[in-house]
Amino acid sequence: MRFLMHLLALAPSFVVPAPASEKATLTVTVQNVQTKKGTIRIALMKSCAKFPECKPDDTAIIEAKNGMIQKEFDVEPGEYAVAVYHDVNANGTLDKRMFGIPKEPYGFSNNFRPTLSAPKFTDCKIVVGSGGKAISIRIE
Repeated sequence: MRFLMHLLALAPSFVVPAPASEKATLTVTVQNVQTKKGTIRIALMKSCAKFPECKPDDTAIIEAKNGMIQKEFDVEPGEYAVAVYHDVNANGTLDKRMFGIPKEPYGFSNNFRPTLSAPKFTDCKIVVGSGGKAISIRIE
């Protein structure tokens, strides 16, 4: 009986750790790249109060080429939004006109095009399940 009690007392030290959360693949295709100049910048974000100005959960910078560009992200299943812009002059910034209107081609997941204000997370929200997801964003 004492042996069994000692064994049970040690049992917590033999607990197998839980497996790391499964990752899924989010494939982002950027369409309508008009020039080979500069870079394509992609930001992947979870919900935040200041979307789209929040800190990205992941980013990619890809050399521009005419047509389309594709990038895969390994993510935990969940809700995300994607913002993309073509940094034509490669200065690391989305250049803007008066009133904050972008000068360089840009786009958001769900191909949401804001009219008078920045989009909300819910406008651009996509759900990535355990099987992954593929989306296409047209920049203009």
